[in-house]
Amino acid sequence: RELGVPDVLDLIALALDAGASTVTALRAAAERLPGEGGAELRTVAAALEWGLPDEAAWAAAPSRWEPAGRALRLASRAGVPPAGLLRQAAEDVRRETLNRVEVATARLGVRLVLPLGLAFLPAFVLTTVVPVVLALATTILAGGIAPW
Repeated sequence: RELGVPDVLDLIALALDAGASTVTALRAAAERLPGEGGAELRTVAAALEWGLPDEAAWAAAPSRWEPAGRALRLASRAGVPPAGLLRQAAEDVRRETLNRVEVATARLGVRLVLPLGLAFLPAFVLTTVVPVVLALATTILAGGIAPW
């Protein structure tokens, strides 16, 4: 399974808890992340190694890494260990993803009602209402009394 952003944030937090520097933790997580994600983190790590400010280093990364950059910048400004903030950012990303899935599921339910209604309503009318109306019309036109 491919690692998502929350998983990578947890990996970075683990590396930081183990005593790694921010750049080393980013490089370690980038090694575990194949494809573009690893390259994006390596770019950020290289920018930090070259002495670019945190804002400039993280600005080069796509917006999906914004929670990581925000957590690390906040930890740097506040002078607190960043691992806890990274774990909280990972939970926030997971919660946002779950909320988006729940909203999409609710929208799907609403979108399914219309086609189902358009399919089943004519079928209901043709199988129940039309036979009753035809039976009544036949009985009334024949001059008889309704059977019930």
